[in-house]
Amino acid sequence: MKKLTSIILLITFILVLAACQDRDDPRKHVPPNISGTGDITYFIGDPLPDYREGVSAYDLTDGDLTDAIIIDDSDVDYETAGVYPLVYRVTDSDGNTVTKTVNVIVIESSGGTTSPPVILGATNHTHVIGQAPPDYLAGVVAFDANEGYLTDLIILDDSAVDYETPGTYPVTMTVSNTTGGQAVVTISVTVIEPLVGIDHLDIYYLNDLHGFIMEEGNRMGVARIGNLILDAFDQKPDNTLFISGGDMLQGTLLSNHFHGESVIDLLNMMHHDAFVIGNHEFDWGLEQVTRYFNPAYEGTQAQFPLLGANVYFKGTTTIPDFIEPYTVIERAGVRIGIIGLMGYGLESSIADAMVRDYEFGNPVPVVEHYAEHLRMTEDVQVVLVAIHGADGSFNQAVGNLTGNQRVDAVFNGHSHQTYVQFHSRSGVNMPIMQSGGYGSAVGHLRLDLNLDGMVTGYLAQNLNGGNEARLNIAHPVIETRLDDIIEAVEASLGKPIFEPILIAGQSLSRGDLTVYMAKLIRLSSDSDIAFHNYGGTRISISNGAGISLNTVHQVFPFDNRIKTTYLSGATIKDLLTQNFYQNHDIRPGVIFEDDTYYKVATNDFVFDYPAGVFIHGIDSEDTGIFMRDLFIAALENQRDAGYTHFYLSTPIVLHVPIWIDRFLIKDEKAYRYET
Repeated sequence: MKKLTSIILLITFILVLAACQDRDDPRKHVPPNISGTGDITYFIGDPLPDYREGVSAYDLTDGDLTDAIIIDDSDVDYETAGVYPLVYRVTDSDGNTVTKTVNVIVIESSGGTTSPPVILGATNHTHVIGQAPPDYLAGVVAFDANEGYLTDLIILDDSAVDYETPGTYPVTMTVSNTTGGQAVVTISVTVIEPLVGIDHLDIYYLNDLHGFIMEEGNRMGVARIGNLILDAFDQKPDNTLFISGGDMLQGTLLSNHFHGESVIDLLNMMHHDAFVIGNHEFDWGLEQVTRYFNPAYEGTQAQFPLLGANVYFKGTTTIPDFIEPYTVIERAGVRIGIIGLMGYGLESSIADAMVRDYEFGNPVPVVEHYAEHLRMTEDVQVVLVAIHGADGSFNQAVGNLTGNQRVDAVFNGHSHQTYVQFHSRSGVNMPIMQSGGYGSAVGHLRLDLNLDGMVTGYLAQNLNGGNEARLNIAHPVIETRLDDIIEAVEASLGKPIFEPILIAGQSLSRGDLTVYMAKLIRLSSDSDIAFHNYGGTRISISNGAGISLNTVHQVFPFDNRIKTTYLSGATIKDLLTQNFYQNHDIRPGVIFEDDTYYKVATNDFVFDYPAGVFIHGIDSEDTGIFMRDLFIAALENQRDAGYTHFYLSTPIVLHVPIWIDRFLIKDEKAYRYET
């Protein structure tokens, strides 16, 4: 009874802890506030001002942060009259940073005598024909040593300017004080023709295609998607971009058989502009994907860049070869910068063996750095961010960026959701979108541009066959290429890939198939218990559907091998209390004793998890059996035994090849079990 009570208390504690973790305090995402700031006047030769006087900072979580305020006056020239920026900055314990910028007005001292006013901050301007005249008085200050600010009294004369004819013209600013003193400043405005030849950009977006290049159900397939994209390029090539947000390759037989090269080829045909790396691009080893971006590779070379600005070799900020932090695309005079990122913390979504040499940096400061670099060094007018992740706090942080760090739109991925959102801010709000998964939707973002190529508005929507007619028509050239890919795979395997092995005699949910795979893992390894993770099973199978090789690769797309070890009964019982390990199969009749060791099997993704228990077991073994081959063997052996339909209760007979890798047979074992 005490043991039962302890278990109940433990479960209650875990549930409470999980609930607390789920309910993240929203105040943690609110940056602190700086108050009491204002413009400051400084007379050359006087003692420097006390910039902290009257200024305070407060945070909802940390409270008073006044003493933590950092003041940056590095841009102020205290010896030369002018208007200079002074920056206040404070960061709270959650990493939220806020800055405020004020003006320091540096003027000559009057020495107590009457002197004329001064006009400071006036600069020359460029005007593009067709736009509103420049705001000449922005940042301009008029000041009198005795009468204070006279800014509102400035008289602007631009009567000499012809805003419709290219040329350079004078503009005069005049201000007077009450004693007759006067200041006059003349600047120039250069009138030019419009810089760009387009008034909008159409950006098409895909994320998490997972190799689903064939049409199937609500998955449109690349022939239909390509019809939309190619038509858009044909109609308005200067207005059109096509980008993707990660996890594009891993997931189906037609892609996996070539380690994604078939998808790269199809994206080349669709004028793809930028490919953002996702966690499943690591599934075959990063070098399998990056080779398509290596100019020395003799196979299909991607005609677009691979982006991952925060993908580093572990312990460094060095980006692996053939991955770029950003790309710049020019369309009719408009320069568009695209920053690609991996979602923060997604190392845990990758098999340890494939990611242990890499890490993903915090994406927010990476965006801050590259957005400013793009605008200041690369002279881009539009900055886009595509991240293989769907973190609301990241979207909010990026939406809060201003000035040269401002981002015009964010594209999400990874969670397979379909949404269009926006971040409210000064000026044009920032759109945020994700476009489902498996080719179920195509994102479309139209950005309206002014004559300088700057974003003035947007329209965002996710497209499918219901709201975009071009997605109901297959592009004939891409269809022909798909036929070639199918023919190549079937020739390589020596068998048809769409012909059903068996017909599903019942509905098979992802959960059903996950537990069934655990049973196959246990039987093939002769273990006492076996586990399979729900995330390793990707789709369900409907009652009456044909189960083909293509279907099996959709259900179990990952090239996971079976590993075994020995764990104590106490460790196994602890695993069985955890939700992650709920999908398992136990040898009939086995009762786990705390101090007895039992043979345990699972796939290498679960086995190699650094924080897991399997790597600490004893007598561990890599069986060489690929998990997916178990299911194929079970289906084919049942078919050979005379079955026409697959049921979970059908007796299991396994005859499974053991591989050193996917192309070299090591040995062959026959497993025969009746259940």
